[in-house]
Amino acid sequence: MEVVDIPRGPLSSSVSLNRRRLLGLSALLPWAPVLLGCSASGAPSPDPLVPLAANAAEDERLARATAAEAELSEQAELVARVRAEHAKALRREIERLGGDPGTPSTTSPPSPGPESTRPGRTRLRSALREAQGRAEETVPLVTGHQAGLVGSVSAACASLLEVV
Repeated sequence: MEVVDIPRGPLSSSVSLNRRRLLGLSALLPWAPVLLGCSASGAPSPDPLVPLAANAAEDERLARATAAEAELSEQAELVARVRAEHAKALRREIERLGGDPGTPSTTSPPSPGPESTRPGRTRLRSALREAQGRAEETVPLVTGHQAGLVGSVSAACASLLEVV
């Protein structure tokens, strides 16, 4: 039986590594992802799509409220339809991955505050700009299909900004 001494450094002793020990360690290799996944680092990070879905639903409600203004009714209705589709697609993706999309709120738009004193067009444009920015920030955090979905949400918000 051949024994290999592996020097560890000037202050530590050497470690003996024979074939039996190497075979035993290699048997643990398939379990490495499982063992590393069981860390005590805390709860998993929240799904980055959840806030985007909630934001899309909020934007839909804002657009529907803005549609009451005669000069913006067509544009605001378009924004409401598109943002409703965004919320639906994002929730579907969250559910597909086994996450909890949260309960979509069916409440009316928020109560009047300093924000609501601005004209509807300004509020809608501001909301779309923020949604586009959030989506842009989220794209690097996701991969594959999710990245494509979030990228298309960002692009659609940019397009809607041109409409409003």
